Order: sequence, then structure tokens, then C-alpha cells
Amino acid sequence: MQAQYLLVKWNLFWRHKMLRKILCLAATALFTQAASANVVYTWQQVEHVSTMPDGLHLELIFSDAAVAKRNLTLDFANLCSSAGYCEEQQDSLMSLRYWYAGPDGDKEWNLIDYKYRDEALDGYQQFSMSLQFLEDGHLSGSIMANSGFSDFTMQSDGTMFTMMEAHSDEGEGCGFAYSPCSGERGLLLSSAAVLPQAQRLPEPGSLAILAVGGLAGWFVRRRGAIRKRTAR
Repeated sequence: MQAQYLLVKWNLFWRHKMLRKILCLAATALFTQAASANVVYTWQQVEHVSTMPDGLHLELIFSDAAVAKRNLTLDFANLCSSAGYCEEQQDSLMSLRYWYAGPDGDKEWNLIDYKYRDEALDGYQQFSMSLQFLEDGHLSGSIMANSGFSDFTMQSDGTMFTMMEAHSDEGEGCGFAYSPCSGERGLLLSSAAVLPQAQRLPEPGSLAILAVGGLAGWFVRRRGAIRKRTAR
């Protein structure tokens, strides 16, 4: 009886140990699949016009999950200062940087430097965009960004973006001393060789089935091994 009792306790111990191991492996697979990276799009100038400053730079970084959906519509504003609304409002746009480097390439005129979760900090930003992430790495659609000091609006015809208007409270770039900037043309291209694809994640019930199935398979093998030892 003592030997049988010890054998039962040993089986229970190993059953719980294997269950924990199976659940850990399943969770690791789930989180690895769900982990997101970032996709960077940068401005590639095609046509410069005299009504705009030299050295337009624009960089947008989107989450892997946002790009995988191929379409994105965002419209949000930081209302921390005016209304006390300081919550995160989106998780698709990770970063937006816009500025003019000037003829010597060393300036940061009219800088807009947004980072994810900035909408939960004191300040003012407003963004509106409707975008399509094309398979060839191009971006198309419309972008509006306003930092409270500088702003710009772009619209694409196919994949070719045109600066519709840009303003700034600064003296340089598209500053108050100049008429509204417009007319610059270019492309927004991804740095990724292959765009991320949408992935269907397993539901919690699927994880439970996986764990139970793995445990059942182990238990059947374990019982077979015990029977062989008992038969001896």
C-alpha cells in the first residue's frame, strides 16, 4: 500500500509539473506571435518648389499591427492642457517627425516631434490621417499634423504626396513671415523589405485545449510506462 501511495503522489507531481511546462510553452508561443515591431516610412522628395523651404524631412513610424491591417484612420488630439483629458487614444502611430533642414541641411525648422503616448502629456498635438499601406512599400492617403506651433497637410494622388499647406509660428521655414507653403511633391516609402501580415491569434479556449491535449498525451504515455514496470 505504501508503495502504491508513493506511486500515486509521484504521478500527481509529474502531472502538475508537465501541465505548467505545457502552459508556459503555449504562452510563449502566443506572446511571440503577438509581439509587435515597428515599420518606418520616410519622405523621398520628387519635386522641390520655390514656394517651400529646402530640406523637407518627414518620418512616420507605425506599429506592426497597424500596417498589417493595410488601412488606418486616425483622428485624435491632446486635450491635457485644455480639458484635462490625458488618456492614450491610439496605439498605431508610434512616432512622427517633421522639419525643414534648410539649405545647409543642419536646421530643424518647424519641428513636429510626436511620440506614442505624447497625448497623455501636457502640451498640444492634433493629428488626422487616412492611410493605405500598399504591398510595394508605398504609403497613400492624407496626413494632417499640428503641434500647436507648426502644422502641415499632405494629400496623395495614388502614391505621390503633395504638400497642400504648411504653417509655423517660427520665423523660418514655413513661418509667419512667409505665405503658406505648398506644392512640394514626394513619396513616403517603407524601410521594410516585406510588410507585416495580419495573424490570427489563438483564443484563450484554444490554449486550454492545447494544454489539456498535451497533458493527456503525456499521461497516456506515463501510464503505459508504469504498467510495463508493474508487469515486471
